[in-house]
Amino acid sequence: MDSSWRPKTVDPLSQVWGVPAAKERSYEYWLDLRTSEVTFAQQALVKLFYAVRRVVDEAGKSLPKGAKVQGLLFDAARYDRADTIGAEVPIYLDSGGGAIMNATKLEMVPLPTELRAPSSSELLRIAQEELTGLGEEAKTTAIALEADAQLWAQALTGLTPDKLVCIDEGA
Repeated sequence: MDSSWRPKTVDPLSQVWGVPAAKERSYEYWLDLRTSEVTFAQQALVKLFYAVRRVVDEAGKSLPKGAKVQGLLFDAARYDRADTIGAEVPIYLDSGGGAIMNATKLEMVPLPTELRAPSSSELLRIAQEELTGLGEEAKTTAIALEADAQLWAQALTGLTPDKLVCIDEGA
């Protein structure tokens, strides 16, 4: 007899509705907070999560396994380490001129990076095509997206904007 009273399936609905398999990518998705008014990472992440869930749920779809923000990108001039309290993701700083620093640890380490920051669905598609296959090099490849629920939903699910119609944009 198993000593644990907890069921082996933690989320039975995902078994019924089906959770899409994790998508293999050679690049990461970072939340771009360089020009954001809200730079407190934990608040921005929670707000983005619920906004993306609303868009994906209204489209009748599910987020793939492992769909998440894989890093936070701050402007080095506006960065405050206190803004990252509670954020369990790597922190990156843009110091201008294309130089990206890894600020996750106390010492800031320059990071060879291939970064794209698309602002529309079409630019996102182009960035995804450009960065596909570049991850095998010694560079970190990433797409930095602002906290736009539609754009994040498109990026994480791989669905086109016409399949992700958001009824209420007030998220």
